[in-house]
Amino acid sequence: MTTIYCTEIELKALLYGREELSEKINHIRIDEHFDDFIKHTKKKKKVLRYEDVRHPIFNPKENSVIIFDRRVIERDFKFLTDYCGIIFREKLFQTWKDKNIKVVFNFSYWEPLMCESLLYDFMVRDFPFECIKLVDYPIFKDLPNFYYDGLYNIFHYINEHLKGEIENYPIKPHSMEKEKLFAFTQMKLRPHRVYFLKKLISSGLYKHGYITAMKVYFEDYNPNQPGGGAKLHSDNCFMQNEYYYKDNIWDFFEKDWDEYKYIFVDNFKDNPHQNYTDFANRTLEYNKTYIDIAGETHCLFNTQYPTFSEKSLQAIMFEKMFLIYGGNEFYRLLEKLGGHNFFEELGLPEDYHTIENPYEQVDIIMGILPTLSTLKFSEIFEQSQAKIKENKKIIFEHYKKIMKPVCEFILGK
Repeated sequence: MTTIYCTEIELKALLYGREELSEKINHIRIDEHFDDFIKHTKKKKKVLRYEDVRHPIFNPKENSVIIFDRRVIERDFKFLTDYCGIIFREKLFQTWKDKNIKVVFNFSYWEPLMCESLLYDFMVRDFPFECIKLVDYPIFKDLPNFYYDGLYNIFHYINEHLKGEIENYPIKPHSMEKEKLFAFTQMKLRPHRVYFLKKLISSGLYKHGYITAMKVYFEDYNPNQPGGGAKLHSDNCFMQNEYYYKDNIWDFFEKDWDEYKYIFVDNFKDNPHQNYTDFANRTLEYNKTYIDIAGETHCLFNTQYPTFSEKSLQAIMFEKMFLIYGGNEFYRLLEKLGGHNFFEELGLPEDYHTIENPYEQVDIIMGILPTLSTLKFSEIFEQSQAKIKENKKIIFEHYKKIMKPVCEFILGK
């Protein structure tokens, strides 16, 4: 038996398609963050000693395995260094070395800005214990101990968005007749999304869409506030590229939020940390529309490689068709795996995913939406069901394939 320390959801994600391996595993749950244990210990003891921290990973069983995903990496390890210093950190790492612990770091969660800045030094460190590092960003693909694939982020997606219950998304089959043609759901009103919104409003095509945004981020991005909002930069970095600074965008914020109530649904209720995927599943929000339209995030930033976020995966998880702008890397990845991009069904040009300018892609979408909105789209949707289902199957079959060496690292071949 191999002892594994991780959350219950992480174990489900690890063993998806290989559930029989659970018979070889002694699972010890570590749902609580170890930074909370340190804080509790400090409050109780006043004088903080390494030996007093009782979190399981501070004294794991010999020859066991520990799995860390995004929240622990970003939160706990940073806290450990910032508040306890290198003495605690190095003692912890030495403990793992002495006890022959294997560690799986999942660094795959669509954040190239973090990978190139705050997390880079931690990620490339030569740790004194045996470990592997899962990445979905090519900058690390040829470095020692890194396992690279563009879809290792599914491990995180299952953990954070699907709660480990893959087969429960969507919770009910789609109906063929829907309220609206498309969904355009986002929290942050980034410039390329505002560009699309302005065109939807001026053309009247917003009436065919289910469109979400958050008041809290409307106010956060609004340049007409002390500090200038997000007109100069956002996301705690200065790495915006030329597409961030599109002309004739920021006048959108000259109107108050209430004046856009006929456009937006604020379904997050001012809670930016809500699990949108779970929310859409519980409320059947996914079933209101045929097509998901997404303005991908990372096309607005100067990163070394193109990439995509969970926004590109969302439609596939909910078994829908999709239109993505600024997400060429996802289109290319899906095409490489043999998936379906629906260019023909949606009227997109064959070279759509070679156009780097997201605003040009928006203009193309605006050119096809009038036609799509006048069609009985339920027929196209019904005719595309086999392709829609196959996309999901392809994604998860590939995920099982790339998780095979991870399981072999943990359990042995």
